Amino acid sequence: MEAAPALAAGLGPGPVRWRSRELLTRIGTVFQEPAHTFVAPTVRAELEVGPRALGLRGAELAARIDPLLERLRLGALADAQPHTLSGGEQRRLSVGAVLAGRPRVLVLDEPTFGQDAVTWAELVALLAELLRAGTAIVTTTHDAELVAALADARLELGRAAVTA
Repeated sequence: MEAAPALAAGLGPGPVRWRSRELLTRIGTVFQEPAHTFVAPTVRAELEVGPRALGLRGAELAARIDPLLERLRLGALADAQPHTLSGGEQRRLSVGAVLAGRPRVLVLDEPTFGQDAVTWAELVALLAELLRAGTAIVTTTHDAELVAALADARLELGRAAVTA
C-alpha cells in the first residue's frame, strides 16, 4: 500500500516503513478497546506521549495538551490513572491521545461510544472542526447521527469551496 505524496511528504510511499514518530503526525488510529492502548500512569501523561515523542516540552507541550483536557472534559481527571476511568472517559482519552499528535488522517473505531449527550456533542463538534480544517476522517460506527454530522461538515466544506 502506498500513501498519497501529500501524506508521505518526503517519506517513502509505504506507511508500513515509516517510524512511529513519522506516523504520529500523519495517521492516528483509535481502536475499539481504548484501555489496551494506554501506556502512561496518568491522563495528562497519556495525552503527552505523542507530543513528547515529537520533541515538545514545557509551555509548548502544555499549550497542546491543556486545551484537549478541557475540550474532552478530562481536566478534572488529569492526574487519574487511565484504567480507572469510565468507558466513555477512556474513549475520549484515546481520541485525545491521537489528536495530540495532530495527524492528517484519523482512523476511528466507534469514537462516540459511551458518551452522554454533552460529551457526544463536544466530541462530534471537535471532529467536524478537524474535518473542516482538512483532516481526513475514516470511522467505523453504528452512530448514524455522527455520520450525519460529519457529512454536514463535509458539505459545508464543499459549499465554501464553490463560493470562494
